[in-house]
Amino acid sequence: MRAIVLHEPKRISVEDVEDPVPKGGWIRIKVKRVGICGTDKAFYKGRYIPPKLPLIPGHEIAGIVDEAPGMEHLEGMKVTTEINVNCGECWYCKHGMPTHCPYRKTIGISIDGGMAEYVLTKPHLLHSVEDLSWEEGALVEPLAAVVEMLEMSPIKPSDRVAILGIGTIGLLSAQLIRLITPNVVAIAREDSPKRRIAEKFVDVMTLEEAREYIKQKTPEGQGFDYVVEATGSPKALDIALDLVRPRGIIAAKSTHGSQVSFNYTLMVVKEVKIIGSRCGPFEKAIDLIRSKMIDVKPLVTSTFKLSEGVKAFEKSFERGEIKVQITP
Repeated sequence: MRAIVLHEPKRISVEDVEDPVPKGGWIRIKVKRVGICGTDKAFYKGRYIPPKLPLIPGHEIAGIVDEAPGMEHLEGMKVTTEINVNCGECWYCKHGMPTHCPYRKTIGISIDGGMAEYVLTKPHLLHSVEDLSWEEGALVEPLAAVVEMLEMSPIKPSDRVAILGIGTIGLLSAQLIRLITPNVVAIAREDSPKRRIAEKFVDVMTLEEAREYIKQKTPEGQGFDYVVEATGSPKALDIALDLVRPRGIIAAKSTHGSQVSFNYTLMVVKEVKIIGSRCGPFEKAIDLIRSKMIDVKPLVTSTFKLSEGVKAFEKSFERGEIKVQITP
């Protein structure tokens, strides 16, 4: 099959590799759409080194079950797949935390992923996306990660929320949080080419305007109750600490792979909670897309063929891009 292969940071190519063979309880998906995630870009830049190289990246996957030995009833299903192949037997798996299984294999991160014609997964990780488009199906995974954020750190209807960053995670967060509270703004540079898309979902302001908003709209000018950090920048945590009120919450969503230095003392003095989250509940994300409560389609700004994989990665770093997807 043809696949995009990351050999080392900044060395990626489209090449012929062996077809993956489903056996031992694995099944095979014929990939129809796969997204380039911030983690994939961190791999490419060398800020985050995956456990396995060379690696076929890609974990935002939608496709058709192609081969399912012993489970032929699954064949032909239009699906997306969760990415953490857990053991099912360890303490974490038995206590409802399979994404933290120490024996897990992660599709597109520690084992080969979906930037290829075919990818292997386990049947218990499949979710039907029969009534979604391919582009929607490949955005279930990042939306599930945003759902997880709110399940770990709930927002109240009275909360004032700021979102740092207007990429995929920022704009999915904006849409989901708007279902809970109208008091949500996104913060971005005035010259950001993504603003026109972001403004379809949420009020967008500059950092200076956000600080003025705090003075005028928050009690005693103390800051936002909840700040989502989704910039992909290692410098943004300090900005989030500046914007959040004492005893507020910062939801950390960037996976840029860089070491971060921030004002630890300010965090302690303000008694701020910094909550990390990642993989989340797929069925809830699918329901949100299916019910039209969340619109993911405007976030897909470019689509490339698999043969254009190198070009797709280069495009994904342009400031105007939100989600670049690949169609094997």
